[in-house]
Amino acid sequence: MHENQTKGVSILLLLFLPLIGLFSGLKYLSWPNKRVIIVLFFILYGSLLQYGEGTDASVYYDLLELYQDMGFNQFFLWLKHILIFQPLPQSPNDVYVHVLAFLTSSLLGMKGLFFPIVAGIYGYLYAIALSKIVRWERGKHITITILMVVMLFIIHRSITNFQTVRTWTGMWLLFNGVLGYYQTKERKYIIMMLCSPIIHFAYFVIAIPAFLSLYFRKLPSVFLIVLYFASFIVTIDFGMVSELSQDNKLAEKKVRSYYRENEYGEGIDPIREKSEDSGASWYAKYGKTDAIYYGGHAFAVFLILAGFYKKRMTEVEAGLITTGLLLATMANFGSFSYAFYSRTMANAVTYILATVVLINIRDGFRYKPVLNPMVLSVLQWICILIFLPKMLFFVADFFVSTSIYIIALPFVGWLSESTNISIREFIGQFL
Repeated sequence: MHENQTKGVSILLLLFLPLIGLFSGLKYLSWPNKRVIIVLFFILYGSLLQYGEGTDASVYYDLLELYQDMGFNQFFLWLKHILIFQPLPQSPNDVYVHVLAFLTSSLLGMKGLFFPIVAGIYGYLYAIALSKIVRWERGKHITITILMVVMLFIIHRSITNFQTVRTWTGMWLLFNGVLGYYQTKERKYIIMMLCSPIIHFAYFVIAIPAFLSLYFRKLPSVFLIVLYFASFIVTIDFGMVSELSQDNKLAEKKVRSYYRENEYGEGIDPIREKSEDSGASWYAKYGKTDAIYYGGHAFAVFLILAGFYKKRMTEVEAGLITTGLLLATMANFGSFSYAFYSRTMANAVTYILATVVLINIRDGFRYKPVLNPMVLSVLQWICILIFLPKMLFFVADFFVSTSIYIIALPFVGWLSESTNISIREFIGQFL
């Protein structure tokens, strides 16, 4: 079947059987058209999102109420204060959310478009990353190891994560900028990296290691390795960070929300405490965060001790792992705040996994390995198995977060919100 015909069939299937349409597009289309199918699937997914109490989606839905009757004067006033890092009360902190909320809720008067647009943008950035990392020549023998590391990269920050709106959209934007620059050396990718703080304020800090990796490419590997391992035993003093943040109200507010001291001078991390007291199952408790970070560090140490950094890497692989190591180092230095550590380390894992995928796809671990090939394989599988809670959590989260209509007849979910239940809720009716 001709490529355009296959594309048309896949798009038609998306309207009636979205999962089958996605599978068809990914299996039979070339990457430019696969990206189109992925973006359309994300938009469909976003249009069926549920606004359950306590979810990120419900918080943003409430924010949209503030924009319903907003005029241009108020829009530009809020925008001005966001740009000077002094957001007004009730205003979001980031340009991205502010613009999209005004566009959908005020200009178009259609709040329901907010998450489909957010999902489409996220899906576009996600699809670009996949198209540059997860690709191989036709007829190539694909091993179970390759499939596993590819799957880890795909699910790390995937379709169930876009409703946070800012954090992981900013991550994929920054990642595509770094990857694009290492592949082409075109300056437009530097501009893309510079845009990540527009999505989320935190990328003013998180993007620093990414820029350092670009401009210090010739820095000796030994220096970066020593710095990385030193970060496990050295932590930045919170007092210094708190003092520096006092120069800006927004920064001070953010720091205090992530870490503060009680009346006895003891450090309190409210985000970590909330996570520990959640009462979630073991795979949810560890799969959402810890298993990802331990697994990322395990792969990083594996690449270093096996002698692959940077001697047995392509320039792109060396650039990505350098960025990942610098991000992981910064995460370790800032581990006094679990929220900062978590976001930064999640970014680091993206670069580390991308590097492992690229090396596996080109069979790089088989080319003049320092260690015995069997030992390399065992070590890599240990790293993969550390992510097991993440794999289980992704499946469970997908069932809880995903509308039953993503399987079939999505338009029914648009017409009747009362019947728009999750896959898990649907299954529960029969158990």
